Amino acid sequence: MAASKHIGRVGGLAVALGIGAAVFAVGQGVAAAAPDASDGGESSSSSDARQAGPARSGPGHRPARAAAGLGAASAAVPNPSTVSAVSTVSAARASDAEVRPSRPGRASRSARVGEPVPSVPIPAEIAASTEIAAAARTAPAAENRATERVSVDLPPMPVDDGWSFTVSPDEITDAAANYVAGGGDPADGARFFFGDLAVGSLDALAAADLTPEDARVQLGNLAVSGYFGGIWLRDNLRETPEVAAAADMSPGELSPGELSAGELSAGVDLTASTIGIRIFDALATGLMGAASSPGFIARTAAHASVPVLLALYGYNRGYLDVLLENPPPGVPSMQDTLICEGFLDCNSTAFPVDIGTRYDAALGLLDNPPSFAWHEMRLWTGLLESATGAGRGVWERIAGEGGFSPASYQALVELSSAYLMISKGAVLASMLGYADGDTAVARSSLRLQAGLWIWSGAYFAGLASNAPAGTMPEIIVEPEPTSL
Repeated sequence: MAASKHIGRVGGLAVALGIGAAVFAVGQGVAAAAPDASDGGESSSSSDARQAGPARSGPGHRPARAAAGLGAASAAVPNPSTVSAVSTVSAARASDAEVRPSRPGRASRSARVGEPVPSVPIPAEIAASTEIAAAARTAPAAENRATERVSVDLPPMPVDDGWSFTVSPDEITDAAANYVAGGGDPADGARFFFGDLAVGSLDALAAADLTPEDARVQLGNLAVSGYFGGIWLRDNLRETPEVAAAADMSPGELSPGELSAGELSAGVDLTASTIGIRIFDALATGLMGAASSPGFIARTAAHASVPVLLALYGYNRGYLDVLLENPPPGVPSMQDTLICEGFLDCNSTAFPVDIGTRYDAALGLLDNPPSFAWHEMRLWTGLLESATGAGRGVWERIAGEGGFSPASYQALVELSSAYLMISKGAVLASMLGYADGDTAVARSSLRLQAGLWIWSGAYFAGLASNAPAGTMPEIIVEPEPTSL
């Protein structure tokens, strides 16, 4: 199949990057276990506030690239002929996400994490876009939902109970029920499993009041999201007759002699996928252990992870740039959904994620480093910006040999944008945790990283999976039985 060689290249490089990153992170964590400049106690925030410097420049920031502006965000509104498996984020989520104003000064960037940041109204163009997108996903009336029962059908996974995670069908079912009750389309499983479920779990992992049991469940949600998301990408990176046929056939349309994708995958050898998940499960276990360790260890682990996260972010930034620059013929451009004024100074309107801007105070400190630790963070940022070229190189080859699938292009942009913004939040949180001696943020960054690596590792395992095309979890909505 034409897609297989491209998937092999992407998956191979991604796995190499992920495994190399894991080894590097573990090695760095051991080697760096010595007191640092920020070892003066387990502060939950820094003691002094620094003022914003002059115009921003340096390794984290470049002049903004030419764009049509925020008004062009309406170009990303789904076209009825090209609506993908994942719709544009709902108006409810968009109303919670702050769209940042134009950049002059931006004193809020020098504010400490936890200090109030002025609320900025969402531009009318973006609000209109999200309202149209939400209307496009017309769901049954709320009164009808009250009489329906929601369940989830999960095909077999290579690992459902790891060292760091547990897959809980009940928890996923509860999340799916909330998604449906909130107006989500049950037929749009990709939107829920690869979008809402993953983002919600990562946000929960970054919270300060997470219990160990809940952390295992959230990591299990990410294993499900990543594994089946990898299979979905494997199937949709190219539009092939086999994949198109599988995508067009629902379980209810199968003939009596045929089996659903979940039933077919029950007898498939998933050994390679199991190995991949286990490797990243071990890394996540170490990160979760560091997050619950004394403050010095948590801050040291956050310090060691910065180069790895910068490389991961750079690779993702490069491939998203290529993806946005090469929409399939007939599919509206979504290039203006990513607004960047520098390497780390990016924001996306394709899938707004709160974590993506939560730790932006670090950007001002990278511009004008107030300490040796921040000078080090600035140095790493400049060195690893080159990782963008690796992401571009791989995906330019894919784009140059046939382009992307029109059916899944919008979904791929939205999910890739969410992943980029979450990886940005993770690296900035790690910088703040180490360079500012903020133990609470360091712990959050380590839990967030554990989620990212489980999600990524399961995603690579899905790309390499032998599961048949069309293997996807489903949301099932049935009428509640009524008593006579």
